[in-house]
Formats: sequence, structure tokens, C-alpha cells
Amino acid sequence: MRILVVGAGVIGTVYGAHLGAAGHEIAVLARGPRTVTIAREGLNARDLMTNADTRSPAIVLERSDAARFDLVLVAVRRDQLAAAGSLLVHLSGLPLVLVFGNNPEGRAGVPDEIPGTVRLGFPGVGGTIRADVAEYVRIRQQPTALEAAPDPRLDAIKATLRERGLVVQEVSDMPGWLAYHAVFIAGVTAALYRCQADPRRLADDRGTLDLMCRAITEGFGDLHARGVGGLPRNLAILHHPLLRPVAVRYWAHTMRSEMGELAFAAHARHAQPEMRALAHDVLASASDQTRSGPLEQLLR
Repeated sequence: MRILVVGAGVIGTVYGAHLGAAGHEIAVLARGPRTVTIAREGLNARDLMTNADTRSPAIVLERSDAARFDLVLVAVRRDQLAAAGSLLVHLSGLPLVLVFGNNPEGRAGVPDEIPGTVRLGFPGVGGTIRADVAEYVRIRQQPTALEAAPDPRLDAIKATLRERGLVVQEVSDMPGWLAYHAVFIAGVTAALYRCQADPRRLADDRGTLDLMCRAITEGFGDLHARGVGGLPRNLAILHHPLLRPVAVRYWAHTMRSEMGELAFAAHARHAQPEMRALAHDVLASASDQTRSGPLEQLLR
């Protein structure tokens, strides 16, 4: 397949490199100075758990006008989604457009002018860019989430990622999944900001961890009360009200580990506008019952 990557940060680089290494033809839309290096060296990713390098050649396009692709992977921050959409309005044909990232509004948050079939997803990796290499870890507790839909192109992407060793879960209610995940990630990053985005400092601050867990539980309960489906099962169990002491201990352990930095703190530091907008979205959509509760206390 011909694949266009929009947003060559950690996520776009990791998934673009794996798809290219599997034989798909990769192009990257020029956005920022990093794409100059990509045009010369391709997409380079390194799994920090195995030290395995994944490399793929990639062409860089200044514009997407009249270009024809089978898949467009949109891997930009939530606050950049509208701008990215404006760059895709003149794509030729009807590509599969996979919007990959924090998007609590689901399809309503995707610009209407994007041509093709829009599907939603969320990455299962986290990391940082260092010397133009995306250094990443696979998040075992959160595999790559892709919308369950009858589309042979989407099936091909799922199969390719699995062949590359990435665990993929198919989600029947991806908009709901993203709404619950927004509550989760907004709560975690807000707790990190209270601790200067230092995961080890958060690990030692049991008061903030307790507030974080109470806020996430309240946010999940509010969505459920409003009839929103799609709550990830692992998060539903961990953040059950009766398991709050377990959740606090779990997050203290996680924040002391390498995952605390690579999967959470690095993104919290580098994407503050997105995370603050996400927190605003969560509070704006919450019911009046959450006012002055732990969700409000944490995210304000």
C-alpha cells in the first residue's frame, strides 16, 4: 500500500518505520525541520526494551495535492488536528484516514473536509526523539487500539503491525474508548504537572496519586452514567472505587519505572498545550455532578 504519514514525531515515526519495513511505500508530509532529515535518512525507530532498530526509507512531500494514497496515518497532537486536516483536503481518491491519538470528540473532532473514510485509533507505544531516532517502549497494558470496522485496508494494517510484533486490539466503540482514555490521560498528566512533570516525585506524593485515582474513577463513572460505552477493561478494573489503594500503589510503582518517564512524563512535558486542551475538553463535557469533586480539583 501507499501510505502517507502526517506528523513524524515519535508515533508517526515508529508506526511509519514498521509499516515501511514490512514493504509498504511510505511518504511523509513535510511539517517542520525534522522532515529534512527524514528525506535524507528515512524513518528510524529503536525499541528500548530489545534495542532492535527499525528503519524505512520515506519520501517527503511538500504538499499532498492530487496525491493518491491507500492509507493516511494522521499522528499529530489534538491541538494540531485542524491544521493537519487543512493540508489533506486536496488528496486524490478516497483513502483510509486513520486518526491516531488523543481525540475525545471522536469523529466530531476530525475536520469534515478530509476526503476518504475516517477511522479512529490510538498508539500502544511511548517515547522520545533523540538524534532523529524515535526511541520507544511498547506499553503492555495498552496495546495499539484500532477501530473494528469492515475495511480490507484496515485489516491489512492490523495484520502488518501484528507481524511486526506489535499487539493490536480491535475496539468496537472507539469514540467511547477515546472519551474514557481522555479522562485517564488528562488525570495522569495533571498529576504530573503538580509534581513538575517528574514521575519519581509523583511516585512519592501519595496525596496527589490518591487525588489522581479518585478523579479518574469519578470521570469514568460520569461517562458511564451518561451512557458512554467503550471503557477499556483494564482501566475499569484498576480504577474501581474499591481498588483505589491498589491503584495508588500501581501508579507509584509505574512512575518509578522507565515507563513512567517514557510513556507518560516525556509526553506531558512536550505536549503541554495538547494536555491542557484535553483537560479543558474533559471538564467541559462533564456533568454538573462532578463540580467541586476530585476531577474538578485535579484538572483545574
